[in-house]
Amino acid sequence: MQQEPETSETNGSTEAAHLAARARDKRVGVRVTVASDPATPPEILHPMTADPSRAVRRALAARTDAPAELLRELARDPDLKTRQTLAENPACPPDALLTLVDDPHWSVRWSLPDHPGAGVEVRRAICRSADDVLRRLLAERSGLDRETSATLAADPAPAVRAGLAAYTDDADLLAALIAAPEPEVRVGAAQNVRATPAHLRLLADDRIAAVRAAAVQSGRLPHDAMERLAHDRSVNMRWWLATWSTTPAAIARLLLDDPDPDVAAQAQARVGRGG
Repeated sequence: MQQEPETSETNGSTEAAHLAARARDKRVGVRVTVASDPATPPEILHPMTADPSRAVRRALAARTDAPAELLRELARDPDLKTRQTLAENPACPPDALLTLVDDPHWSVRWSLPDHPGAGVEVRRAICRSADDVLRRLLAERSGLDRETSATLAADPAPAVRAGLAAYTDDADLLAALIAAPEPEVRVGAAQNVRATPAHLRLLADDRIAAVRAAAVQSGRLPHDAMERLAHDRSVNMRWWLATWSTTPAAIARLLLDDPDPDVAAQAQARVGRGG
């Protein structure tokens, strides 16, 4: 009975020594196996972050059970695929994600807004990023905290605010964005599923035809607003109204006698298809 712990300890030491030897094996495939093995202890895994083979480092970056400090080391790995793998790893720690916010490659940066570990500090870092596409991708996430939403609502890039307008679930913020000076932002607001009939009526009266068209394309514009648009001053607006799939047949019939032959033809095609 007294010999069993000693035997177990001896077996454990032997196994660790075996893994350590395999971790230094000349064959890349063997080292990849060690890097992927759940039984490999942290003290063997850590030196492997400097392995000359990208395949080994990628295997480490994919491990959801890897120690946080090991994953942090891989956040500055020279191999793009290693960093991409790390960014896709749900176990990637927040401080490593903060490093990846400034990654030189867009594919790494743009995956971060959807990362389950992208908490408040990571979102703040994204808001400070010079990459306006990255900021827009964050803005297009629903359920953002108020501080992040407020920061994005003041973003200098209209495309970022347009993304926020299209996806925010904050009613007050949506109302403010509907009044934004940039048409692009107002178009985004028209795409928001939380836009009310009152919001859409307002957008259907917008001075910019593209905004009015976005209100039509929402598929939720009240009938009376569509009737007004059937007599819109913009030929393009009437053409969009005639062609859009959610335009009721009754509205399409109003366009049958449109002075523009292309609009009238589109309306005839819609009515001919049964609306």
